[in-house]
Amino acid sequence: MLKRLEELNRTVRNLYSVTDLLKSMGQNTDSVFDIEDNFRGSNQMKVCIDRVKAIPEARARMESRYMGPEIDLEALSQLSCGTLGHTYATVMKTLGYDPNFFRQREIETDEDWLTMRLRKTHDLVHLVTGFGPTGGEVGVLSIQAVQIGYPMSVVLQVASIGMALKQKPEKLPDLTQQVARGMGMAIQTKPLIAQRWEDGWDKPLHQWREDLNITNPVIEEPYSMKNRLPNLALDW
Repeated sequence: MLKRLEELNRTVRNLYSVTDLLKSMGQNTDSVFDIEDNFRGSNQMKVCIDRVKAIPEARARMESRYMGPEIDLEALSQLSCGTLGHTYATVMKTLGYDPNFFRQREIETDEDWLTMRLRKTHDLVHLVTGFGPTGGEVGVLSIQAVQIGYPMSVVLQVASIGMALKQKPEKLPDLTQQVARGMGMAIQTKPLIAQRWEDGWDKPLHQWREDLNITNPVIEEPYSMKNRLPNLALDW
């Protein structure tokens, strides 16, 4: 009975957080962090952790609590044009994004590590896959939902489509196409949670994509990185 009540309370809290997020059109990132934190200790997270541990490289990162060094955009800007680091720094600086914007959490458990690692590398996934950070969010969520079943990604993926269907049906084709592209990419791509991006800042972006088996990154679609940042002279 107590466990059922706890699950009910968790569901209610998530509904409030999802509603706040969608009302803000995705701008209230605190709601995203609230949803993630609300799944702490849940059965859904336990299943997700098991899936991550089933990936040998990801399990090694988790057990070593690998987070990598703090991201220094100025240092990355000095790398050669076309590298992952230079491209990432250019995009982040152009958008005015802080790579350390995310809510902090002490890493005491496997769940903590997974949540913090995903928070830290979120914009890197946008870049490598080609889904724009200002329009391709559902695509990235779909990748995480398929590859490891991350609870927050599943909830927001479903909620975004449901809200579009009810309030902005004209946006439904774009969202469903993103979901389809993200899911397809997730199946063919090597597990993104297992990557040590920081060891390959100086590797060309196109080489990263080739190594990860991203043979068809999102380039020309309306929700792509390129179309969201058309004035950046980058090797997408």
